[in-house]
Amino acid sequence: MGGIADYTGAMVCEGTLDRAAGVALAQRPDRDIQVFSFNLFDEHKPFTLRISLDALAAASAESLRRDFNADPNRRWAAYLIGCFFVLHEAKLIDLADPNMRGLDLALHTSIPIGAGVSSSAAIEVATMMNLRDHFNLGDRLDPMRLAALCQRVENAIVGAPCGIMDQVTSCAGRAGSLLKLFCQPHELRGTLALPEGIRAIGINTGVRHSVGGGRYGRTRTAAFMGHRMILEKMRQFGHAAGKDLVGDPTDGYLANLPLDDYKHYFRSFLPESMKGDEFIATYGATMDTATKVDLGESYPVQSATDHHVHEADRVQNFIAFIEKAGAMAPHTAERSVILDMAGHLMYGSHVSYTRDALLGAEECDVLVELVRKNERAGFYGAKITGGGQGGTVAILANIGEKTDDGIADLMSEYEKRTGRKAEALTGTSEGAWEVGTVVI
Repeated sequence: MGGIADYTGAMVCEGTLDRAAGVALAQRPDRDIQVFSFNLFDEHKPFTLRISLDALAAASAESLRRDFNADPNRRWAAYLIGCFFVLHEAKLIDLADPNMRGLDLALHTSIPIGAGVSSSAAIEVATMMNLRDHFNLGDRLDPMRLAALCQRVENAIVGAPCGIMDQVTSCAGRAGSLLKLFCQPHELRGTLALPEGIRAIGINTGVRHSVGGGRYGRTRTAAFMGHRMILEKMRQFGHAAGKDLVGDPTDGYLANLPLDDYKHYFRSFLPESMKGDEFIATYGATMDTATKVDLGESYPVQSATDHHVHEADRVQNFIAFIEKAGAMAPHTAERSVILDMAGHLMYGSHVSYTRDALLGAEECDVLVELVRKNERAGFYGAKITGGGQGGTVAILANIGEKTDDGIADLMSEYEKRTGRKAEALTGTSEGAWEVGTVVI
């Protein structure tokens, strides 16, 4: 729950799957970094890339991003090599040190790529965990800082304007629970234990998505445009009342705007759409450091802002319902009602992804519709996840044979209706910080 609202400061809830990315590391006698992908090797695609430490030390984030994105066959390596650059940038290692030796890194992942289940974050975290221990950085990196460095790789080197929740969950997640991450900018608020007999599962629709795509960036930019307009309207209200606005009442985060205030005082002032050049001329830049307003683009300001303000409210209510259900006796009608309420918040989030955030996918709609029609199998709610546009649908469900049969029926019907083969992701595991690294 929460999804893309991480970058507007919402609380988000995310859990770990029983899939992983693994990175093996070995020192070289020279000063080169060479990365190898077993997955690409198996697919008969270009699977190695090599760069010298000196070249990496002399590069900039912009030049690396440009070079990696210029060739699709090189882009995968940015997730691994970018970790070296970010550690160097943060002055945790010195790539220019002539005494530093090069490294070989080999990657294998069992996480489906482009399925909206944090495959890129897992690769970054696996790489960074290895480098943490290889360079003896354990006393300088806690899970949150390591996750923030991984997000920097994604934003600055890969060029995807993602929030931090995937990296935090890949690093600090705990089996059988959801992390509660308060994204201002990133503060763990403990775990949200799922009630007894309840699990969160994923169904991969087989539709690839990317947070580096244009739709994701357009929605993110539009939300920050809406935030900027709301702050200007607050300033005007204050001036009309004879009081000049000092500072930012939202403390820099759209999620801090109460839903009722948004609906009653600000929503009507937001345009349904606005061209980038018009916004820049009137308001200047947004406060977002990961995106820029494109002068020629038209942005869905009102609907994008709707999604983020409502989603922040939905997450808080979802947490309250799950915690309430967790304190109740299992297998009771009263608990089922509370779980249904949590599930309907998931349905609401899914609809908002499609209608307001404009990040939906027809195949995900089909799967969510099938969940709603088969609630007797032990399903409570479902929604599209992460950056939307396909990927994986999350489902809140019972644990048991009846629900397992329901999952199989869902996947069979989904394939008949879409022609795509779905994949069930039903397990859970510890995050990388708990698993750690192994010296062989």
